[in-house]
Amino acid sequence: MGQQNLYQGLTQDEALTQVRDEIDQIDQEIHALLNKRAECAQRVADIKHNFGANSPVFYRPEREAQVLRKAMQRNQGPLPDQEIARLFREVMSVCLAHEHRMNVGFVSTSELDTEQAALKQFGHSVEPIAFSSASETLLSLAQGTLHYAVLSVNRLSEVLSLFVTHQLNVVGEVTLHGDEAFLVVGHQEVSASGDDKTALIVESAESVVTDSKRNITDGSLTYLELDGARSIEQVQSMLGPELNFHYLGLFPKAVF
Repeated sequence: MGQQNLYQGLTQDEALTQVRDEIDQIDQEIHALLNKRAECAQRVADIKHNFGANSPVFYRPEREAQVLRKAMQRNQGPLPDQEIARLFREVMSVCLAHEHRMNVGFVSTSELDTEQAALKQFGHSVEPIAFSSASETLLSLAQGTLHYAVLSVNRLSEVLSLFVTHQLNVVGEVTLHGDEAFLVVGHQEVSASGDDKTALIVESAESVVTDSKRNITDGSLTYLELDGARSIEQVQSMLGPELNFHYLGLFPKAVF
């Protein structure tokens, strides 16, 4: 049956009222499901506390990446996949804030949209905190002032030594406008999500891996990204025993 036949014999106002009533009903259902999802998120937090976690990890980037991928895979329109992912990101952000409010640091510059990258990764229910430099941001993360930090890869050469000194990990990545790349930095170890990269820093000014997805050096240390989820043992086997390296963990690739 065509759309026109649905409203045959109705005036415009009557047809609009019919559709708006349907929208109101759908909104009520969405509202109820959102609150039900928030209740489930709270139960997750309660379980983490009740099972003896002294410092439970509330934000799991690998789990969020899996949820976003599934949302995009099952999407049949008319909304585009990326808009579906963005909506689910905000739902997860609100639910996570209901469990545990987080903050994230970023470097405030006029050239890069780092705050936008932070909000794309964590949603608008996180508290963004601006810093004047990458080193100040990572030091605040290392000192426990921040939960996470988002850095442009263009700033990475300024702070490679801080990753090593403070044993920081890469826990995610964000892309903007197709060509701007950012890293999400934290303390936790991330499990495999199904589509991942592995980050490390080698004590060398030269790239020692031919298939590295990203090479950034400060003249003495070099940051490398490898495709796939690789353990410390696998990285050690690939590099050999002579080369010192610092394992920064694995992280899910940017989803959208």
